[in-house]
Amino acid sequence: MNHPPFCPNPYCPNHFQAAGPWFIKTGSYHSKTAPRIQKFKCKTCGLSFSTRTFSIDYWTHRHICYHTILSHLITSSGIRDLSRILHASCSTVTDRIRRLAHQCLAASASLTCDMEIAEDLVADGFESFVCSQYLPNNIHILAGKESQFWFLSDYAQLTRKGRMTDYQKRKNKLIKEHLKLYKGSVYHSFQRMVEKTLELQKHSKKKPLSLYTDEHKQYQQVMKAMGTAVSGRIEHCLVSSRRIRDLRNPLFSVNYLDREIRKDNSDHVRQTVQFARNTGNMMERLEVYRFYHNFMKPYRIRGKGDERGLTHGQVAGIDGEKVAWQLRSLCTKRRFFLRNQPMSPSSRELWLKGVQTALRWKADYLPSYAWA
Repeated sequence: MNHPPFCPNPYCPNHFQAAGPWFIKTGSYHSKTAPRIQKFKCKTCGLSFSTRTFSIDYWTHRHICYHTILSHLITSSGIRDLSRILHASCSTVTDRIRRLAHQCLAASASLTCDMEIAEDLVADGFESFVCSQYLPNNIHILAGKESQFWFLSDYAQLTRKGRMTDYQKRKNKLIKEHLKLYKGSVYHSFQRMVEKTLELQKHSKKKPLSLYTDEHKQYQQVMKAMGTAVSGRIEHCLVSSRRIRDLRNPLFSVNYLDREIRKDNSDHVRQTVQFARNTGNMMERLEVYRFYHNFMKPYRIRGKGDERGLTHGQVAGIDGEKVAWQLRSLCTKRRFFLRNQPMSPSSRELWLKGVQTALRWKADYLPSYAWA
């Protein structure tokens, strides 16, 4: 790279629109990962940077294959499995997964910013847990009814329910006293689903857009509270959760995604020693899987006719050439937070490490390069 595209300083005018000779070359240096790295300096803000600033391996001392990480994350491999395969520490593997998650978040936002919706939507949540089964959570999923395209994931913290022994009841009561739990977390999480649906409805060919959910009481409360905003734009269709989960079920999309997540993501395989220890890391791994499902996984394994070889994103109407360009640069070209297409509130919160783990009062460490 002889000409950097922009200044990496988010507070510099050249970060968003670099014009003219705004930089100078200040020599080069060598490292174990690259024979020669060119250095630059911005004339406006005085920031020094190099060609590696625009690489996904910025601020690293070792190159690890991101394709290997991706291929194992989608086949239910845990962090320690990857650590042994890559001969790296668990913290190094977690750092590379975070970088890959940022790439997937930015690429998904770019590919879906101007897509037109030609189908109805389905929303539902699946339950998992982090650290302990006393700390369950609900992850809402918004998907296309026909294409199974995964639009959004949103996290909501829950408390343990169901049948418990006397000892478990005492322990659960003690945890609740120390658990920082916001009331109505499921309500607000589904509210963000509806807001995303309203955003997609602006580019929809169907008026009104149907949103299929089960008969959860809080879902109905959200739709009732947002009556004026959704009137004439979204039609809420209720489906019994006891209905057979086959192809004829309107909730098939989210039921299918639920099954695939349980099968392919180690954080959500129940009754095993593999479970998430950190909420933010769990959601980052889920975002990587969401990108794989939308833009890399075939829509049908045994596709027939026009469906053969297509991904869920292409079936939903996204141009295959745009997807191919994003895939080529996914593991090489660094995405910058402020230069991305607008992301959903839940995606921005995840990028900035705002999703906290229950019973941990200290916020997760946010590297300074994540904000740029």
